[in-house]
Amino acid sequence: MINKVMMTMITMLFSLSLAAESLYVFVPTEVRANKLQHKISAYCSGVDVTVFGRAKDFHNKIKAFPPSAILSLLPVIERNQLFDPTIEGLKNGIANEDYVLVSVDHPLSRSNLTNKKIGVVDLLGRKAMTKFIGNLLNAKVKIKRVTKVEDLLPLITFASVDAIFVSKTLFNQLKSKSKLNLVATPFNIKIGLASAALSNSIAKDKLNQCLFSFDKQLNTTLGVDQWRTL
Repeated sequence: MINKVMMTMITMLFSLSLAAESLYVFVPTEVRANKLQHKISAYCSGVDVTVFGRAKDFHNKIKAFPPSAILSLLPVIERNQLFDPTIEGLKNGIANEDYVLVSVDHPLSRSNLTNKKIGVVDLLGRKAMTKFIGNLLNAKVKIKRVTKVEDLLPLITFASVDAIFVSKTLFNQLKSKSKLNLVATPFNIKIGLASAALSNSIAKDKLNQCLFSFDKQLNTTLGVDQWRTL
């Protein structure tokens, strides 16, 4: 006869088999990871949400304990090919955003970027990020990675880099905060907004319910104003 302890263990194992789907989130913002995790979790019943503040932690955790789904910027989604894109974020009906190089007083010459120091929020890790930015700018540049959005402005404030590579939205935000004469060099570079991808189709309904329930403030924090299924 199965005793009470064994029955409890069986019940726990059965419960684990029905446990919440897992969602890993890595979208660099000025909101702390634990606060953003709390906000997202409030809209994601039945989903175990983990928000990461650093690219390294996010990618390492995926390798060690793959989740049901990930939510991140498109370059990160594309790197993790075990996940199938299922939802994309939109802003003003568009799934990508313009990026620019931001410097002080004078724009950089687009034809003379070789060996320039460029500040970026790390998305992919040192080697992958260096290659990614170099390909986008079509130049062999040096990059200075930071883990937080708020660490970008000090880089050009103290001349640690020649420019920072940011979205046009973030450029406008930085310009409103800083007393520096920030100028942008456009490159006609567009990068995909926050998107979600699945490791299996089981979590699809829960993921849809989760993201499509986000309020306006949370969407804005993630850099989108609505979501669309693919």
